[in-house]
Amino acid sequence: MVQIQVKAEYSPLRKVVVATPGNEKTRLTPKTLYELQYAEIPDPVELRLEHDEFVKKLKENGAEIINLREEIRKLKVEELMDLVTASSECEIDVESLDKEQLSDVVISGLTALEAKSLGAKVLVPENEEFCVKPLVNIMFTRDPGMAIGRTYVTGKMRWESRRREPEVFTKILKPEFTLRTEKGYFEGGDFFPLDGRLLMGFGTRSSGLGLSFVIPKLKEIGEIDEAILVKLDTPELHPNKGIGHLDTVMGVPAQDVIVYYKSLLDRSKVYLYKGNEVVRDNRVLSEVMKDFLGRDLRVVNIGNAEYYSEEREHWLLASNIIVVGKNKIIAYEHNRLTNKLMEEAGIEVVTFKGNEIIKEGGERSGPRCMTLPVQKY
Repeated sequence: MVQIQVKAEYSPLRKVVVATPGNEKTRLTPKTLYELQYAEIPDPVELRLEHDEFVKKLKENGAEIINLREEIRKLKVEELMDLVTASSECEIDVESLDKEQLSDVVISGLTALEAKSLGAKVLVPENEEFCVKPLVNIMFTRDPGMAIGRTYVTGKMRWESRRREPEVFTKILKPEFTLRTEKGYFEGGDFFPLDGRLLMGFGTRSSGLGLSFVIPKLKEIGEIDEAILVKLDTPELHPNKGIGHLDTVMGVPAQDVIVYYKSLLDRSKVYLYKGNEVVRDNRVLSEVMKDFLGRDLRVVNIGNAEYYSEEREHWLLASNIIVVGKNKIIAYEHNRLTNKLMEEAGIEVVTFKGNEIIKEGGERSGPRCMTLPVQKY
């Protein structure tokens, strides 16, 4: 059982959940990309090396690691069989699979051709069809679950290819206090705990209905007293285009610093949740954040808000950072201008190369996407 203790986005990282990429990445082909919520095919060997380097940086900066790929092998055979059976489109003799095979199928999936070889009645076993769809996005541990205070929030994913992940995470982590999202969509990339308050994005991945279900319950159990809600607009709702989660457009590297995609966020609608009511705040988000984080809040604009630098470094996820210590973060090496601006604002920036990782997922992914903090204080 994992003990949850998360104070704020900017708090030092103590314990974190990651997931080493594996065979599930080899399931990506030009035919399966869209269905599995990808835009590009990464090199799985280089991807693994980059992720290993990232995890090494986390450890070097004091974080205790929980690796989902290792933890799933610790589940009971019966639990693994239940996960495979519940997610299969075919009748598979799960009892014929040993524990190692079951663990692999849960994450890497099972094609129709592979299922037929195990005795499943598949008349036309197409290679690109899956009896059990692979969890190709499981490396992005941020989204299926969230932690705030002592509570673990089980997410509900917008895109079908990720909807199995919350159940898998909950079975592995077995958190003591769980709030399950039952309505709408609610994903971790939009979720920023701020010491008794919450900053939350919605509109592309998380939904207004998801917020309406979860946020009042977080207040009821005493984890938050108020929230800032930010509407994220994108030209079309598509898993491989447009704006993703809130952490693809902003970050909170310190209590007095935010990283900010000015061109988008200055135009975004902002709402305040106080006293069980939601009201529109007509100020820009950076000004509203000063009410939460202090009037001396400093804003680091991505790419210095200069058009080409801003657009490039936003696309390469300059805001998608993980705070590992007081005023200390891990970020992508390639966002050099924004990293320099953060350093000038007093943030220590530890970098790593993520040239294959940045290809991952529908709207691209970064260091924050690959971490689920369960202890941060």
